[in-house]
Amino acid sequence: MNSDSALPPNIDQTTLDWSLVGRVLLIRLRSIGDTVLMTPCLSALKNWRPNIEITVVSEPLSAPLLENHPLVDELIVTNPSIYSRALLATRLRKARFDVAFNMHGGSTGTILASFAGAKRTAGYRGLRLARLLKDRAPSPDVILGRSRIHSVEQQLALLYWMGVPWPERRPELKLTVTPQSRSCALAKLENASGINERSERRYGCVVPGAAFESKQWTTDGFAAVADHLIERWNLQCLVVAGPGQEKLARDVAAATKNPTTVVSGLQLKELVALLERSQIFVGNDSGPMHIAAALNRPVVAIWGSSNPSVWHPWTEAPWRIVNGSRLTGEAPGLPIRHVPPADVIAAVDEVLERAVEANPSALGRSIPTSR
Repeated sequence: MNSDSALPPNIDQTTLDWSLVGRVLLIRLRSIGDTVLMTPCLSALKNWRPNIEITVVSEPLSAPLLENHPLVDELIVTNPSIYSRALLATRLRKARFDVAFNMHGGSTGTILASFAGAKRTAGYRGLRLARLLKDRAPSPDVILGRSRIHSVEQQLALLYWMGVPWPERRPELKLTVTPQSRSCALAKLENASGINERSERRYGCVVPGAAFESKQWTTDGFAAVADHLIERWNLQCLVVAGPGQEKLARDVAAATKNPTTVVSGLQLKELVALLERSQIFVGNDSGPMHIAAALNRPVVAIWGSSNPSVWHPWTEAPWRIVNGSRLTGEAPGLPIRHVPPADVIAAVDEVLERAVEANPSALGRSIPTSR
């Protein structure tokens, strides 16, 4: 199930004296999932050279994931306006970074890296405007010597080419949950469902939203899974709505045969805290899926248009992708809206059975009923 994360072959790396590097800039714009999958780069740098100061440039959507992060020394949040970008470029130039990495890969990240005024600027040479950067890496498949490469490894490969050692152990995603976020999430959860910190009943999270229609499964399918979590696994089911997804979550809850709870109005850090306590995540290929994977929650993801080799859940917890290819998760299958609920339910049973096998108390007193 896991991507091949073995040590890469020896390659011709750039000549950079890291003993002279004190400040590193990572530019990681836009999506929640991409930001989660970048966190092993923070660990790779800090584990190797703990005294390096890491600054990350992020955007409002995903920046909360890096607030108070123990591996981020400075977080800069920028809006996608020309004025905000101009102010950011000025601020970065004054900071005098030793190395700036375009972790985003897009042209905006390249421009910001080049304008940062760092002694060295790095990105992949095949991307747009790469000529603006001083250090242009070959593609990740050349660096790592294989074709199947996860997004986590793609980002780490850029650092590796610049001289950062490849992690000796399988890279891990790292998110933190602050006591305040945990407290706020529990308060909203108790208000919506009656579940509190003392509750013995566990819950599963069904998250039906997605960024694009091509990545969104059906309302009736999610409702069938929610009923299965309740009836087969004796879990309370939370249907979680992101911003603008409230109606979708209510529609899923209305289509279930059993009482379910819609949870909405969560801040991003509160969503992290909610997923941290869940027994399973069931949803589309999405940012919340990657958060659940980072928290080592069992994951079942219904797959649409993305490449599963690049974007599958990166976790040591049980996980399964369902994309209409009879649960293989390898090749594109049916369009996501045609994925049968029975396949997703089978995947739910598989990952929960594996979770209980690894830890018999994984579900607490939520003992599954007989089939």
